[in-house]
Amino acid sequence: MAIVRSTTVALSAALAFGAVLVTGASAHADDRPAAKRVAAEVMSAAKTSQRVAAGKTAPGEGWESYGNGTGLYIDVDTTSANFTGTPVYTSSVGGTGDHWALTGANAVYSPTATGFRLYVRWSDSSPISPAVAQAFQWHVNWIGVDNP
Repeated sequence: MAIVRSTTVALSAALAFGAVLVTGASAHADDRPAAKRVAAEVMSAAKTSQRVAAGKTAPGEGWESYGNGTGLYIDVDTTSANFTGTPVYTSSVGGTGDHWALTGANAVYSPTATGFRLYVRWSDSSPISPAVAQAFQWHVNWIGVDNP
């Protein structure tokens, strides 16, 4: 599941600023061109605003072994975010326990507009299996920032 939010704070602020200039108590006829210019600049910038989306994988699902049981990997699907470029992803692993002892939870591999791969292992390098991830309901939390 992804939550998508376009960055519109600058647009809202500029429109509010423009409204104050045009309709506020101190509005004068010579203030109006400046308000129109500011609003036009913000509208132009809004066409290239960042796209932010977030989501998480299903708890305990999708984990695979690698390296003869030395670690796990998961392919994270971000297609629901509808990114147009390759976003910058930030990730973490959540669950009901022991995910604090993992290494690699924030190391994103092979990022694309539709997903990325995450590799994890125990920080002491002891063997780990997908059954551990399932038992502790491990999942990947992610945020992607796309700059089209």
